[in-house]
Amino acid sequence: MNYKEFLSLLCQGGPGFCQIAVTNACNAQCRFCNFHQLKPEDWVMADYTRLARGLRLLAQGGVKYLVFTGGEPLLYPPLVDILAQARDLGIITLLCTNGALLDTPKLSELQEAGLDSLIISIDAASAQQHDEHRGLPGLTDHIQAMVPEIQARSIKAIASVTISRLLNELAALPKFLTNLGFHLVTFSYPLTRLHSPYLGCADHDLVKFSPEELYGWFERLKALKSQNQIQILNPRLSWIELQRQLTNRRLRFPCLAGYKYFFLDWQLKVYRCHYVKTPLGALEDFLTLPRIRDNCQACMIDCYRDPSVYQYVALSVADALADLRQGRLGKALVRLLHPYNFLSLASWVEGLHWIRH
Repeated sequence: MNYKEFLSLLCQGGPGFCQIAVTNACNAQCRFCNFHQLKPEDWVMADYTRLARGLRLLAQGGVKYLVFTGGEPLLYPPLVDILAQARDLGIITLLCTNGALLDTPKLSELQEAGLDSLIISIDAASAQQHDEHRGLPGLTDHIQAMVPEIQARSIKAIASVTISRLLNELAALPKFLTNLGFHLVTFSYPLTRLHSPYLGCADHDLVKFSPEELYGWFERLKALKSQNQIQILNPRLSWIELQRQLTNRRLRFPCLAGYKYFFLDWQLKVYRCHYVKTPLGALEDFLTLPRIRDNCQACMIDCYRDPSVYQYVALSVADALADLRQGRLGKALVRLLHPYNFLSLASWVEGLHWIRH
């Protein structure tokens, strides 16, 4: 991204982001997820023709980042072709995977298709625990073999770790991840219930925490981040915000799901996020779907809440420009000089690994 593109994006309030579950099929057996309960005859693959046409609409609607997930997205046959089409439209692509289906030929295809980042799930600080939880023997060794190949192709390799009771030895996690070859990690926050069709949640003891326990987890993550043993991509300010939510205090950084961020399921229905029940509409109608800014606090999903902290300052710039066009100079200055902008900007610098393009 060059200087002019950056300024243009800033004036638009920052980039749009869409997470797409291209399939509900999965080859793992994770206990804090419900995808494995589906039988193969119930697996659904997103319609290729509709998705290929819809990519252009997403780009026209301001989506700059497209995150492919599932289920297991590597089970989606036309994945590589869709990634290449997104690349040609100027969309930056990321792929969430358990890593089991990665191999040298597949990595070469992903590189050719312009994939920016591979986000690989890691559930524990030991190979045995991780492999047993995933139900995939030898998975950790396979990931360890693949990470250097990923990085050799200039694809970012990011470990994605869900907060769960499998992480009781949190202090051991950075060394475990670095031994696997990771330099970057992002933490996902536990989900026990979702209202959309997305099945990446489970009412399981591994991810059931009281508000007090979750508050303590965010304290532990802040301490871990301060040790600089591995680059943690979640902004510290987001954890502080979630602690405010857990203690019923007013949030400072509204969630942008439904305004800048969206979720697309394997039926190609667009949702504001994968927590809510009611879709906004079909992918074909993306450009005319309502854009929502209502300060929702219904969930604690990292892929919406974390970037909302980063993007607050960009949205302030866009809102201030809108005020200036209406002749409201005083209101524009108040927006730009608001102290939350400086907190957001500090988090933005902290998260440059996500946004350096």
